[in-house]
This record gives sequence, C-alpha cells and structure tokens, in this order.
Amino acid sequence: MEIREVRANDAQSMLDLMYQLDRETKFMMLEEGERKTTLEQQEKILESFAENSTKSMFVISDEHGVHGFVAGIGNTAHRNRHSMYCVMGIKQSASGNGYGKQLLGHLEAWAIEHGFSRLELTVMCHNERAYNLYLNYGFEVEGTKRNSLKVDGNYVDEFYMSKLLRT
Repeated sequence: MEIREVRANDAQSMLDLMYQLDRETKFMMLEEGERKTTLEQQEKILESFAENSTKSMFVISDEHGVHGFVAGIGNTAHRNRHSMYCVMGIKQSASGNGYGKQLLGHLEAWAIEHGFSRLELTVMCHNERAYNLYLNYGFEVEGTKRNSLKVDGNYVDEFYMSKLLRT
C-alpha cells in the first residue's frame, strides 16, 4: 500500500470506496443509497483538488484500488484562510494498520507547505477509534455539537476538534 495525492484517474476507485464506506459504516455523512455522484462528477471533483492550492486529498492505494482517503478543504475568506477542514474515511479491511496517522501526516505537511496553520474536523462522540486517533495525533476538543446528526433515528453528538500547526 502507498499513500499519495489523489489523481483524476482514481475517480472510479474513489467512487467504489465512497459507496463501500456508505455501506459499512455509520460514521460517514451519507447513508447507504444517499450518494448520487456519477463518474463524470467524481472526475471533476478530483480534478478540482489537483488544480487548487486551498485543498488536497491523499489516498491509500494499491493495485486493487483506493482503500482510504483524507481530504482537507481550506477556507478562502481572508479572515479564515489559515484554516482547513478535514474529512477521512478508511475501509474496515484496511483499518488498524496505522494508515489514518500516515494520511494525517501527509495532509498536515501539505497544509503547512501551503500556509495553513489550523486543521479542524468533527467526529461522532461515540466513534472511539477515530476520536483516539485524532487525540493521539494532537487534535484537541474545542466543543460538543449537540444533536449534530441523526443516525438511525437517534440524535448523535459530535466533538469539534482542531490542531494548531507549527508554521
């Protein structure tokens, strides 16, 4: 497995990954069947990452495709341009191998190189594995978003977390 920046020709593999994550976890935003992204739309999304200095995506991949990702979307207003929102997803079959920490390391290095000084994200409070990954990587809880999401008919709280970067 290698970690690298996403490429436009990863579109089908990324779509496959996203649909699999929608099926196998309740920790991502979209539920199974909710995603309607076409291959053409996915290609445009991935091209936008390559053409933009305010966002980046890294993937875990091998000859069989993409097995996980981390994306950072930077803000563009003058007052919050230093801040980047992060999203991560890793297949269950690839989790537990340190890829989350490696993905975050690649994104952090990219963010620093591009002038960002803050990473931020949300994580469901009961998602202990992801929460511990973020804590161990240096993120801190800034607050709790109460009733932030509704999963299987139940309200779920999220921690709002951030990491200040050395620049």
